[in-house]
Amino acid sequence: MVEDIVPSLLKKIKSEFEGARLDSEVLKDLLSKLHHSKASYLDANQYAIEIGEILSKALGASLTNETLPDGKMYYNIAQRVLTDVLGRNYELVSDYAEQVQKNLNSEAKIGLTAQVPELNQDRIDGLVNRLASEENFDDVKWLLDDPIVNFSQSIVDDSIRKNAEFHHKVGLSPKIVRRVVGHPCKWCKSLEGSYNYPEVPKDIYRRHGNCRCTVDYHPGNGKKQNVHTKKWTDEKQKLVRKRSRIGIESVDEREQKRYNRVMKSSGAVYGAWNDRNDPYNKERDRHAQEFYESVRNRNKQHEIVKVSKNSRLSQSDVEKIYNHIFINEYDLEDGRKRFDPSYDMAESWRRLSEIGGKNIQPHDLVMLNHELMEHDLMAKGMKYDEAHELTNKTYNYQKAWIAWMKEKGDL
Repeated sequence: MVEDIVPSLLKKIKSEFEGARLDSEVLKDLLSKLHHSKASYLDANQYAIEIGEILSKALGASLTNETLPDGKMYYNIAQRVLTDVLGRNYELVSDYAEQVQKNLNSEAKIGLTAQVPELNQDRIDGLVNRLASEENFDDVKWLLDDPIVNFSQSIVDDSIRKNAEFHHKVGLSPKIVRRVVGHPCKWCKSLEGSYNYPEVPKDIYRRHGNCRCTVDYHPGNGKKQNVHTKKWTDEKQKLVRKRSRIGIESVDEREQKRYNRVMKSSGAVYGAWNDRNDPYNKERDRHAQEFYESVRNRNKQHEIVKVSKNSRLSQSDVEKIYNHIFINEYDLEDGRKRFDPSYDMAESWRRLSEIGGKNIQPHDLVMLNHELMEHDLMAKGMKYDEAHELTNKTYNYQKAWIAWMKEKGDL
């Protein structure tokens, strides 16, 4: 019976990799920068290179002509070993890149979730097939050197691409910067530059062997571009006076009136206004103001009864929510005042207060629970920012709203 050498190979490779990883001063410094929210994608790239080089050395020490049967890298060995160790490589690098993106989003006051790219299994399969294609391992052992490092760097590049695409879809202005390192070839020099997404070269993320060029990314400074009108609006200044309370995590973005809504008009479900017929949000702002005032002028008890019946929350809880959204004044960034009207919340309340509630959406109910929990925390003396952050961990209106939009194919 032929001995299965993979378990022992993996044990040795993992032991050497983890030992070297924990001892690496480069990684310690990079992790310290990440911990103090000072890391960029350039640091993520350096982290990926170091992780890749450590793994490459561990693989090279264990996979040799002597350790492989007949001096050949058989497919089943390559597949099991690389799938395992490159999977671990992906976890480490993607986690670092994700935290970098979270920090960048926070710095730019963007309350969007950091996007994590999927594991590129095709890339792993390509390495496996190539390693198993030769009878003599010495002819392909070079694949365990720079291609392993290149794989690590590609995880960072994929993270940049995924977040840039996501930010562009919601109307932000991401910028991609590719820089050459050392003595670049003509091809790399031709790609060097700063580009506003999506006007980037098709090969912006590609690398040749031993390429150490860096690809950097920043979501911008809070400016947003309407995808229909191409008109820029400064969200930081314009919307600091407003409270778009759809669960965005950062303070300025919590004041944002809305994301760059890519919505279609669809009767009672979507409401009458969208980016096509209201590119500057003027009508939606006006509608929200008028709707909030109309709610205040209605019979309060009747309103509470309707929402209670449709949501199955108690009338006492709905009254707290009603007061929190429409009546109460709080100490906010721009003084003591009521929360500014939000078009999205107005639409949610409209559906919740309709007789029969047949158009109620999941995020409408999330809004009620969010407002109730936030109200109760603030009633105990917690400041709005803290209460809002804590409530978002349980009831995230923004996340539910985005899920609804994606389900409809509008985001």
